Amino acid sequence: MSNLLPIDQRRGIASAIKHALTFARSMTDIVIQEGRPIMAKTARGTIPLHTMFQGTVQEFMVTKEHIVCYLAGYVEGEERESDPQKYWDDYLKPQLEKRVPVNLRLDGKGSYSVRYTLFVQQRGQLELVMRITPKTITPLHQLGLPTNLMHTLSESNAGFIAITGPTGSGKTAPALSILDFHNTSHGGHIVTIEDPVEVVVQPRNCIVTQREVGYDVRSFAEGMREALRMSPDLMLTGGIRDGETAAQAIQGGESGSPMLATTHGRSIAGTCRKILSYTGQNAPVMRSVLAGCMVAIVRQALVPSAKKDSYFMVADVLFNAGKVPSLIEAGDWLGLEHAIREEKLGNAEYISMNTRLSDLVKKGEVDKADAL
Repeated sequence: MSNLLPIDQRRGIASAIKHALTFARSMTDIVIQEGRPIMAKTARGTIPLHTMFQGTVQEFMVTKEHIVCYLAGYVEGEERESDPQKYWDDYLKPQLEKRVPVNLRLDGKGSYSVRYTLFVQQRGQLELVMRITPKTITPLHQLGLPTNLMHTLSESNAGFIAITGPTGSGKTAPALSILDFHNTSHGGHIVTIEDPVEVVVQPRNCIVTQREVGYDVRSFAEGMREALRMSPDLMLTGGIRDGETAAQAIQGGESGSPMLATTHGRSIAGTCRKILSYTGQNAPVMRSVLAGCMVAIVRQALVPSAKKDSYFMVADVLFNAGKVPSLIEAGDWLGLEHAIREEKLGNAEYISMNTRLSDLVKKGEVDKADAL
């Protein structure tokens, strides 16, 4: 590939993404595949990016050269006038040849940063998935979380808190808001283990240590193990994917400091079951530990606004109160799911996202069809 590519190949993706970030509030992800137009996941659904910017963003089919030029020439540092192919061959291609995805993060010039995941699919075709996140942290009181959850999060000085939801549900936002609250309201040492670091947290009243898996530490498990030796006053792990990380996160909750964890899950009971299943034969012991140190499990979702130009955050919340600890210690996940579904838990034990959804529908801020 020559360094004198046509302008659409050298700048096609970069120009489109620049326009997209101007209106990033209405989208969560951009997906770029060879042989297809650039696609955006928005509050209106998954649509071609150029349809959002008629006359401004040109429609074109993405080629390998587009992706190579964009990543090697724009994302990985400043715009390169020299041949980006050499940079690609020397720094990015070797990882893909090992079938290892490439994870990058870029702070854009606007109010958003972008997390990139590059990988191969369909026997060698390139695909690039971009997660768009605000550079700034939303204050905790602006998230629209239930009042008693807000009180619990702001007052907790120890215990395990998990934030769960499907991919793209914005789990990082409340976790960072909790960190920001402690950073401004308390002193101490905040330690995070992330992959990648999505937002750089500036130290205020706290010392802030952010470690990125693959750069600063080899794995989440290793990072959590080391974090417990760093005199932490608040910890965050951005992933629970194996037994050691699960055990470290749960035990971190009984260490005397708040332990935040974000993880994928579609239900609260399912998230508890999944986390504990990672611990294998130690699950009975870990259930007992979790029943004693859990503060709350938050399952959240993003609901498109009625105007389809932004999202609202809604959440189900399970508190460690009443009959909840005994259900967790017994591993009675069917009983927990039944109690939630049949509304057998009181307000001190469980809050449904349906309350906020109903309020948003009544105000005309969310369509009824999207709230179902």
